Amino acid sequence: MAEIQNLRDIFRKEGLQFVHNLFSDFVVISEKINATRFAFEKREDGTFEFFKKDGKITIIERTLNQLFEEPIEYIESLSIDIKSKIKTNYRYGFRYFHTKDYVEYDKNPLNNLILTDIQNTISGKVIDDPVLLNKYSDILIVQKPPIIWSGKLDEVQKTRLIEYLRTPEDKIQEKFKTTSFTKYILSILDPSINRTALNDDIEKPIDSIIFKFVKEDTSEILFAKAVDPFIQQIAKSREEDREPQDMFGIILFDIVEFAKINGIKKYEIPSSEKVEERYINLISEIYNDYISKNGYRYDGVNLNKYIFSENPKMKPNKRFILNPKTQEFISTSIIYEDIFKIMLSSFYKSRRKPTSTISALLISDLKEIISSIQIRVEKDAFPKADEILTFEEYLQRKLESSWTIKD
Repeated sequence: MAEIQNLRDIFRKEGLQFVHNLFSDFVVISEKINATRFAFEKREDGTFEFFKKDGKITIIERTLNQLFEEPIEYIESLSIDIKSKIKTNYRYGFRYFHTKDYVEYDKNPLNNLILTDIQNTISGKVIDDPVLLNKYSDILIVQKPPIIWSGKLDEVQKTRLIEYLRTPEDKIQEKFKTTSFTKYILSILDPSINRTALNDDIEKPIDSIIFKFVKEDTSEILFAKAVDPFIQQIAKSREEDREPQDMFGIILFDIVEFAKINGIKKYEIPSSEKVEERYINLISEIYNDYISKNGYRYDGVNLNKYIFSENPKMKPNKRFILNPKTQEFISTSIIYEDIFKIMLSSFYKSRRKPTSTISALLISDLKEIISSIQIRVEKDAFPKADEILTFEEYLQRKLESSWTIKD
């Protein structure tokens, strides 16, 4: 899913005339909330499937952490009357609040969910009509979408936005050290606006402002965003602070060597009809063996907080871990908990590119182990002679093709 381009980058690449024509199209302008993508679909049998930004939320991912348990439980607990009003073949998309990040808000959304879009999963058409979204927000008892303005820009609005795009980067950054970027942009669109979706005024920074341009003659759509330079710099600094972690690579290498020497065939998998549950059961057996033999090596070892968040919602979800010994080990220490997450995630989906701490050889070894695990948990899932699927790829092939929302 391609990232939405910055409006200033589009101006630099395409030029004044392109942007001027763009500003003549119908536009829907929304506030992007600094929160996590979450979505659900209602199946024909009345149950639900849940999704994050890059695909389905599997049982394996729900075992790795408890991040999405709150919205999943909320949707599943809706009344029979509300559930009856939810249509099948539609994906309902939200922004989900679970922790504070680099953007502070005055209030949380209703039930920590903001409805942002509804998508027809058959045609792929995205429904973002404010009237319809507001209707379903009320039905689902969640926050309405943060649409700021929609319509056609007038000449004054176009001129002021182009002036902003033509201003050099250094002057833009200097300007918004003392002036609210949010207030500046919103005043161009509608001077009467005095608050944002979750803030009580327009002085406070927001994540970004999303422009959806729709050509009326072709229905072609282009998304762009305007980002507060202050917020952009904070986000960039956080990424730069995330240095490569040697200890993660060392632990992963040791786990892979252990799996290569011990093999996969010797482990018995508790019976289950679901492939994902069989995978968790198998990893639990391997993990127990590994910790029993090598756990002493990690006394006093800690991983950097950027590897696994300290947020309690990022802890493993014991609900899906059926092995009592595994539960006991991950309750013993933080490092044992982290090792379980490394093993569960690394044997579930392989890294595609080497890094400064994970070599191409280690990635190759990982793929071989993943293939062996895949065969154990699903005996009919043999890869073709010229194709070794990762476990993630195998699961993805079992899912129907789905459409994605630009984020």
